[in-house]
Amino acid sequence: MSGTFQNVINLWQTVNCSEVEERDDEVDNIDYVVEYIDSEDEPPEVNEFPIVEDDEVETKHTVQLHCVQITNGEIENSIWSATPPDKPNVATNAARKIAQAKAGPLGLAKAAKSPSECLSLFLDADVMATITEHTNERIKLERQNYTRARDACDTDAVEIMAYLGILYIAGTVRDGRQKIDHLFEAKKGTGMEAVFLTMGLSRFTFLSRCLQFDDPATTEEETDTDKLAPIRAIYERIVTNFQKFFRPGRLLALGEQLTPFKGACEFRQSIPVKPCNVGLKYHLLVDCEIPYTCNVELCAPNNHKPYDLSYAPTDVAMRMTEPVQGKHKTIIVPPKFTSLETIKKLHDSRTMLIGEVPKPYTDIPKQFTVSKGRTENDTLTAYHEMASLISHMVRSKDLLILMSSYREESSDAETIVDDSDESPDPKIVQLYNRSKNVIQLIQQMCATYDVAKNTRRWQLIVFFNLMNLSAINAWCIYRMNHPESTLDRREFLTDMALELLRPQAQVRLYVKTITPVLRQRIGIFLGIEKSEYDIRPVSAKRDGARGRCYMCGRSRNKTTRTSCDSCGKFVCSDHYACVCYECTGDSAGTK
Repeated sequence: MSGTFQNVINLWQTVNCSEVEERDDEVDNIDYVVEYIDSEDEPPEVNEFPIVEDDEVETKHTVQLHCVQITNGEIENSIWSATPPDKPNVATNAARKIAQAKAGPLGLAKAAKSPSECLSLFLDADVMATITEHTNERIKLERQNYTRARDACDTDAVEIMAYLGILYIAGTVRDGRQKIDHLFEAKKGTGMEAVFLTMGLSRFTFLSRCLQFDDPATTEEETDTDKLAPIRAIYERIVTNFQKFFRPGRLLALGEQLTPFKGACEFRQSIPVKPCNVGLKYHLLVDCEIPYTCNVELCAPNNHKPYDLSYAPTDVAMRMTEPVQGKHKTIIVPPKFTSLETIKKLHDSRTMLIGEVPKPYTDIPKQFTVSKGRTENDTLTAYHEMASLISHMVRSKDLLILMSSYREESSDAETIVDDSDESPDPKIVQLYNRSKNVIQLIQQMCATYDVAKNTRRWQLIVFFNLMNLSAINAWCIYRMNHPESTLDRREFLTDMALELLRPQAQVRLYVKTITPVLRQRIGIFLGIEKSEYDIRPVSAKRDGARGRCYMCGRSRNKTTRTSCDSCGKFVCSDHYACVCYECTGDSAGTK
C-alpha cells in the first residue's frame, strides 16, 4: 500500500488512541471580553489565558427612549424600565479583560493535511470498527439466504471506508437521493470509473442493506429502554469528536434542522414551515465565523428514562450551550428560544444571548410592536435586570425586535462588529443580522451535496446527516490548515472520496476472479505499472497438447495448440503476435 494510503489508515487509528489537549499554548489572534467582579471577596475565575486589569471603561448612550409613556422610570403596563440598571463602579469594583483565542483547530486537527485525514477526525477508528463489527453480525444473519458464500462475505474497515466514499462522490454529482445504479455502469460508458473500479453494484447494494450500527440480536430489547439505542453509540462518538477538535469563536448560532424522512419512526416530526414537511429534527450549535457544527442533538420526545429529555426552549438552550458555558460566548437564537428566562440562566453561566422576539410575546410593551408613525432606523430601547429590549425600524413597516444580554452602549458588542461598517443600525442589530442565517447556511450546504439515499430505516437517515455534517466540519478544518488553498467544497469532497476509494481499489486489484481488462483499468486508476501487479505464473512448455485460450474466457471455450514461449499459457491466433528474435532482444536467435 502506498504512502498516501498508509497515512490515512494510520491517522484513522491514531485519532482513537491519542488524547487531545484542550489548552493551546500558542495563540496568534486574541479577542478580549470585559468582565466586572461585583465583590472583592469573589474569587476570580480560572481562565485559559492571562487576565489584564483595565482601570477605565468608557460608556456612552447613543439610543434614547421616545414616544413611550413612562411613569417613575417604568414603561407603562410593562416590566421594562426606561433607564438601564446601574453598572458596576469601576472605582470600587475590579474590571478585567479576559483573553480569548479565535476559532481554530485543536490537537490532532492541526496536523490533518489531506481531506481524508480531516474527515478521519470525526469518523475515526472507533466509528469504523463499530460499524464493521455490527455489519458483519448482520451479514451472518443474511448469509443463510445465499447459496454462494462469496455473495455474502464479511466486510472490513477498508471496504466500509470505500462505501462511504461512494456516497460522498454520489453527493457531489447531486445523486444522493436518486438511484445511483448508473454510476456503476462500465459497458455503456455512463458510469463513474472510480466507483465501478472500486466496488460492484451488487456488493454496494448488499452493504447498504446490511449496514448496522448496533448488535442486531439485541436491537429490539434496547429499543424498549432507549428509542435512540440503534444509533446512540455512533451518534455520541461523532458529536464528541465535533467538540474535541475545534475551539469555537465568540459568536455561535443555535437553531433547528429537519432532515426528510417518511418511514416509520416514533419520533418523526412534522414542521410545515420547513422545506421538508416531515422528518427527523435536530438542534445545532454552529460557529458563526466558520460554519463548523460544534454540537448536535437529535430530538426524540417521550423517550424512556433516563434518556427522556425536556425539549422546552430554555432547557434545550442550556443543554446545547453547555460545552461553551462559562467561556463568555455569545449565542444567536431564533424567536423560539428567546425569553427572559433563557437570558437569565445563560447570563448566570457567563454566556451572552441575542435573539429575535415575536410580536405576540407577552412581556413586550405595546409601543415596541407598533410601526405606525415611526421612521426608518428609529430605535426604542428598554431594560430589565441584565436584559435589554430593542425595537428597530429596519425600513418602512419592517420592524425588528431583539432581546439580548448586551446593552446598546456595551463595548463588548462593538468589539465583535467591524468598526469599518458605517451602517446606521445599532451594533446589536448589525451583529444579529450578520449571524442569524448561519443555521440556514448549514442546511443549504447539507442539501447541496447530500449523501443520503432513500431508505425506510431511520438509523441510516441519522447516520447520513452525521456524514454530511462531518464533511462540512472536515472542510472547515482543511481551510483553516490551508489558508492559501483555493479548493472549493465540491473539489474537496471529490478528493476526499477518491482517497477513501483507492485503498479498496488496491485490494480489488489482486482479486483473481476479475477480468484482465478490469484489472488493467484499476491499475491505471491507482497509477500502478502493469509489471507491479500483473505477475503471471510460468507454465511448462507442452508440445502437442491442447488447451483453452486463457484470454478468450470460458464463454467462447476456444481451444488451441499454441502456447506462449514466455509464460507457457495457451493462446489462440486472435491473442498472439509473431515477433522476430531481433525485436525481442535475442540477437543470437536461440530459444
